[in-house]
Amino acid sequence: MRFVPTTLRPLLLVLAAALFSFTVLQPTPAERTKAYYHQHLQALHAALTQLRAAVYEAELPVLQSRYAACRREYKPLEFAVEYYYPFVAQRLNGAALPESEPSEPEEPLLPTGFQVLEEYVYGAGADRATRDLMRQQADNLLFQVRYLQQREPSLTFTDAEVFDALRLNLYRLAAKGLSGFDSPAAQQAVPEAAVTLDATADVTALFDAPPALARELRRGAAYLRRPGVSFTAFDRAAFLTRHYNPILAELHRGQQQRGIGFVAARRAVRPAAVSFLAADAFDATFFAPADALPSTPQVLALGRALFAEPALSGAAGRSCASCHRPDQAYADGLRVNRSLQPGADLARNTPSLLGAALQPEQFYDGRVRFLEDQVHAVITNPAEMGGRLDAVSAALRRQKPYARLFAQAFPAEATPLTEPNIRRALAAYVRSLTGLNTRVDQFLRGDTAVLSAQEVRGFNLFMGQAQCGTCHYLPLFSGVVPPLYDKVESEVLGVPATADTLHPALDTDPGRYRLHRIPHQQFAFKTPTVRNAARTAPYMHNGAFQTLEEVVDFYNRGGGQGLGLAVPTQTLAPDRLGLSKAEKQALLAFLQALND
Repeated sequence: MRFVPTTLRPLLLVLAAALFSFTVLQPTPAERTKAYYHQHLQALHAALTQLRAAVYEAELPVLQSRYAACRREYKPLEFAVEYYYPFVAQRLNGAALPESEPSEPEEPLLPTGFQVLEEYVYGAGADRATRDLMRQQADNLLFQVRYLQQREPSLTFTDAEVFDALRLNLYRLAAKGLSGFDSPAAQQAVPEAAVTLDATADVTALFDAPPALARELRRGAAYLRRPGVSFTAFDRAAFLTRHYNPILAELHRGQQQRGIGFVAARRAVRPAAVSFLAADAFDATFFAPADALPSTPQVLALGRALFAEPALSGAAGRSCASCHRPDQAYADGLRVNRSLQPGADLARNTPSLLGAALQPEQFYDGRVRFLEDQVHAVITNPAEMGGRLDAVSAALRRQKPYARLFAQAFPAEATPLTEPNIRRALAAYVRSLTGLNTRVDQFLRGDTAVLSAQEVRGFNLFMGQAQCGTCHYLPLFSGVVPPLYDKVESEVLGVPATADTLHPALDTDPGRYRLHRIPHQQFAFKTPTVRNAARTAPYMHNGAFQTLEEVVDFYNRGGGQGLGLAVPTQTLAPDRLGLSKAEKQALLAFLQALND
């Protein structure tokens, strides 16, 4: 045993105590993340205070500079605010559109926050009335920030939640940020994306992130900050494949290497997925009810048989496949199909069922949530199929194959051929019609040889100048809202009654307004996916346009308002996009590449 002089023992005890104290008091990565959050929240408060003070005195360029400074301070906070305080995030950075609860249709929640303020700061004028509106929005933003400051003492980060929040924020960056969704007037999507990557690097460094992750984040931010990069010219395809995918892969690997688990939340995108672009990222059961059937071969065989069964409509002889034809991408190729009512047509175009499982609402007006309810609504609708499920059950019992098919699909049930099981089996079959493996998907996963240069240009236009990606969100290319994909947006486009754009008349279908009589939802319809759109003509809820060329021209001209129609609630920007003939052709080529 080594002898320690008596005179040194007190010193060693002090050193040991100091070392122990240092180890115990050293803040954890989650605690350092909270300190980072506090620092940027204080900085955002200061930046907004400076902007508010300058509203009445400063010239527009100065206000724009101060507005940009506020945005730069918000972006490092975005991952946490969106994760822990989503309602506050909506009030800070939501779309400049009103929201309403069905229970209070006449009491809309007016938009507020950065996007509303941006319209004033980057608008054409700065008169006294506009300055008053700027001041009002600055006050609104400060109110939300003060609320976040008040909630700080009770906010607790965990390691798994921090990585989850960062990952979701990167999904938000790709699906909404790069399209210009939250910077429509200033068009600062690209530099703001660089700030988001910087913030991701800062936070992951608090967890001693692997050098590979730090390197990819640094490279991605440098790519976004290259000289001469503009919103319209930015190569989103190259960024996503060369930088974004490696960042997500290294974030996933770094979390595993640090022994940090994935949250147990049930979401549309699996929390443990490497990327929301991965082939297995989406979980269709998230959109299904608790009693939804699993997609076993026996269940799908039954559902497939029922899908083609004319007995579902009784004497009318119409099956699901009569209107959702597999050879027409599960649409029907008609403007609208015939009603079973004498001398009438159905009110709306038949949508494709491909990808219907990845939607939180069904029908153009979103009137039901689950596919099981959609099946019931269609079968029992006297105009569409005119069936009665009790009579359908009796008719199927008289057909020998169905006794066997139901028994195989429901082996544990004594009486498997029931009305609920008919709905469940059909819904399970429709739920199986989900494939996310187009050439565009393969490209975004790294196989960059599968798209032509024209198709890549079309993707960049879709996600940028043409503004398609601000409503048809990546990677579902529908109105299902990222990064949680738990709700779907409806838009007012001002669709004309016919393709005659020289003498246009607004289509009179009230759309979602019919459900709850919410004024700003007059003529609003769910934003569908554009996957397989090249195979599902004609287009829009009324089948007004026969070709994708007509659809692109409609958007290029600013929708109904751009055609000169009175559409006061239009959510589509009425400004002309100014797409050239070559740009339109590239956009059409990209849409062709979305065929599954």
